[in-house]
Amino acid sequence: MPNYTEPLYRPPSEAHSLIFQITEGCSYNKCAFCGMYVDKHFKLKPIAEVKREVDEISDAYAERVHKVFLADGDAAVYPTDGLVEILEHMNKRFPNIRRYSSYCGPQAIMKRPIDEWQKLYDLNLKLLYFGLESGNKEVLKLMNKGMDAFKVMPKVKQIRELGFQFSVMIILGGGGKKLKQAHIEDSAKWVSEVNPDFMSFLTLFLRRKKDYFNDLEKPTMADILDESYGIIERVEGKNIIFRSNHVSNFVPLSGRLSQDKERLLGQIDETRKIMESRGILNEYPDFYEEF
Repeated sequence: MPNYTEPLYRPPSEAHSLIFQITEGCSYNKCAFCGMYVDKHFKLKPIAEVKREVDEISDAYAERVHKVFLADGDAAVYPTDGLVEILEHMNKRFPNIRRYSSYCGPQAIMKRPIDEWQKLYDLNLKLLYFGLESGNKEVLKLMNKGMDAFKVMPKVKQIRELGFQFSVMIILGGGGKKLKQAHIEDSAKWVSEVNPDFMSFLTLFLRRKKDYFNDLEKPTMADILDESYGIIERVEGKNIIFRSNHVSNFVPLSGRLSQDKERLLGQIDETRKIMESRGILNEYPDFYEEF
C-alpha cells in the first residue's frame, strides 16, 4: 500500500478508493473552523516518490483499481506539470481506472487556467470536492475561508462545463445563530445557480479551533434543523445527489434534489417532533465538546 503520513482524511464516498497522498496537509490551512491539519506542515510530495509508491502496487491489485483519491487537504493545488506527470504514470499502472478525485480549494480553482483544467480532465481527474461551507460573505469572513463564494462561482461553472463533477459541502451552524438566515439563503442560492452533481451537509463541531467556536452564538439542535430544512427547501436543483451522512450530522438524509425535496423535508419535520417530545430540541449537540 502507499505510504501515509497521518492524519489522513477522505470523503465518506471515497471509502473504496485507493488513496495516494501527493500532498501533505493543506496549502491554505487558515480556515478558522478547521483543525484537521494544524500540526501538519504543507508540502508537495516529490513526483519520483509518488511514482515509486504507484509502482509498488502489485500487478494483481493494480488491475482492480477503478478509483483513486488524491490527498491531502487540497491536492488539486499540485502544479499542473507535475500533476500531469503523476496522472499519466497512474494511468499506465491502473489500466481499468475510471476516475481520479481530490479535495479542491478556491485558491486552486481560481489560479489554474481553464486549458490546464482541460488537460487534467483528459487524464481522468473528474471529481472535485469543494468546501463551499456557505454562500454568505459574512459567514465565510467569520470562517476566514479566503474567498467570496459568488466570485468563485463563474470559474466553477467553467470547470463544470469541461465535464468535471463537483461535490459541494456546506457546514450547518457555520455562522451561529446571528447569521443563520443569511447562511440558509445564500447557500441555497449558490447551489441552485451552480447545480453541482453532489451536495452534502456537515455540522459545525469543535476540532481544536476553540477561538472561532467560542466567538459564535452557538446554534442549538433546533437551529441546525432550521438550516437543514431551509437550504433543502430553497435549493432549486436538477438531479443533485444529496447526502447528510458525515459523522457530525445527527439527521441522516439522502436523496436527490429537487425530486426528493418533500420526503427530505418530511424527515426533518419528523426528527424535530421526536426531539421536541424528548425535550432536547433547544439543547446543544454533544459534539460541541472536544473529541
